[in-house]
Amino acid sequence: MVGIAACILLLTVVLSGCSAGDKVKTTPTNDISDAGEIAAKETNDPQKNKDSQEAEDAKSGKYDPPIEITTVSDYTTLVKFADGDDINNNIWTRYIEETYGIKVKRKWSTTSATESISKTNLMIASGDLPDFFMASPEQFVQLKEADLIEDMTEYFEKYAPPRVKQVIIDAGPEVLQSATFNGKLMAIPFTGLERDSAPMVWIRKDWMTKLNLSEPQSMEDLLKISEAFTNQDPDGNNKKDTYGILTDKDFYYLKGLFNGFHAYNDIWIKDSTGKLTYSNIQPEMKTALAKLQAMYKDGQIDPEFAVKDTVKAIETIGANKVGIFFSDKGGANYPASTSLPDVEWIPYAMPSVDSKPVLLQHNLNINGFYWVVKKGYKHPEALLKIMNAFVDKFYLTTSDDDYKTFIAPPGDINPVWFLAPAKIYMSSSLDSINKSNAVLNGELSLDQGTPNVRAAYDSIKKYKEGDQSLWWVEAQANGSTRIFEQYLKNDQFMPNQFITTPTSTMISKKADLSAMMQETFTKIIMGISSVDEFDNFVESWKKHGGDEITNEVNDWYYKK
Repeated sequence: MVGIAACILLLTVVLSGCSAGDKVKTTPTNDISDAGEIAAKETNDPQKNKDSQEAEDAKSGKYDPPIEITTVSDYTTLVKFADGDDINNNIWTRYIEETYGIKVKRKWSTTSATESISKTNLMIASGDLPDFFMASPEQFVQLKEADLIEDMTEYFEKYAPPRVKQVIIDAGPEVLQSATFNGKLMAIPFTGLERDSAPMVWIRKDWMTKLNLSEPQSMEDLLKISEAFTNQDPDGNNKKDTYGILTDKDFYYLKGLFNGFHAYNDIWIKDSTGKLTYSNIQPEMKTALAKLQAMYKDGQIDPEFAVKDTVKAIETIGANKVGIFFSDKGGANYPASTSLPDVEWIPYAMPSVDSKPVLLQHNLNINGFYWVVKKGYKHPEALLKIMNAFVDKFYLTTSDDDYKTFIAPPGDINPVWFLAPAKIYMSSSLDSINKSNAVLNGELSLDQGTPNVRAAYDSIKKYKEGDQSLWWVEAQANGSTRIFEQYLKNDQFMPNQFITTPTSTMISKKADLSAMMQETFTKIIMGISSVDEFDNFVESWKKHGGDEITNEVNDWYYKK
């Protein structure tokens, strides 16, 4: 649900939007010649002529006659269809057929990624695969080992439209590496915005003002603010019923705090010898847990956090009960948007517990999935054309009509763009804000921007003219965005060093190890277990599969 909300906000809150910028080329893809194909055209052999025409279609654009491709998808049942439309006849399928000569047919659709993973598992077990579909990393490994999917190396090199290739390359070399085995690209990664998820601190402005608190310059300052929000009645109801920091049972909203202690949640990092080691068993994590235990004892953490997922935890913001959360640069949009009307939040760079700079963690820059093509399907390159349709209409179009038609109707959160059969996301979401500021500064004309840029410009302009309800514009446009740019300038990132699909032992044992870790960390924070229980957890983690996983991770690392 958080993923769905974030996706909708990406569009309905325009300051989170993305555009291609100047890096993406829009030249045609028919720049590959082949003497054999030319010769085939000059013969009277009907089969050779047919094969040659199909090769030309693969390069230049539209198949004639049209081809059919089958797939499955999630979330599309959340879309309200226009009259007469359905899962296989809608604005996206018609556009793809008209533009590329590709008829897309969905075998089924679901309401969530979780349901899709379950149905895809059953689909793989039955062997009844569509021509292309979205696979989790575990499913991708299973499909590759069973030799059920196409090698996409040649198709990506020869037929990927430049704009699609650019989006994937911009996601970082490790993204393609994660889908490559023995030099063969076995899937097209569903690129994402993981680096944009680098955490920063969001603090309620009104509570800071009421309690006359200074901006945090260090971790010590931040912890004092949390204590004040807990014990000094910032909501003025004469009750001790507010909490310092937002916390959830999966520790998603604690990543920023961990990073401030130089601890990292659920990633692989380099140790002093250069080998990869699991972040959650490092001594820095023990230090962070000890601090969280003290904060819990003082009432700075919701006593019910252990039973609240991210959605439930965020309700604490809307209930006017918490004053600090750790989130990415879009935090003003979500989860701050769930707070009371006109409650302002101010972003700050993540402070360090000591003199060392904070490094912000992020995972492999994919959206958690890979696009795979069934082995034996005649037109694997068709997937790349479908992706091109998405990039074109979702990011590059300067047409307001396109935005209304293909993305989201005006005044409606109906996510029409969910109907796009295959998606990839650009790796930067700074462009709309920076271009909007460029328009305000007279450096760019308004009609040169995408609909997102124009909408962002309109919001920024209204805020500067006095509309305080648009406080989040300033918080993001000249607050969190500037902080993120500083992160980029200083290279303050701690990427997950394990960038491939799960190892065999991860697949079989990681779920149990994660459950053990979550239980141990929760008991430590709540004071049920002593902080020293962390040491027992580390030993148990290693004994019950952690050492095996570590060996497999390093085997991969030194062979990559």
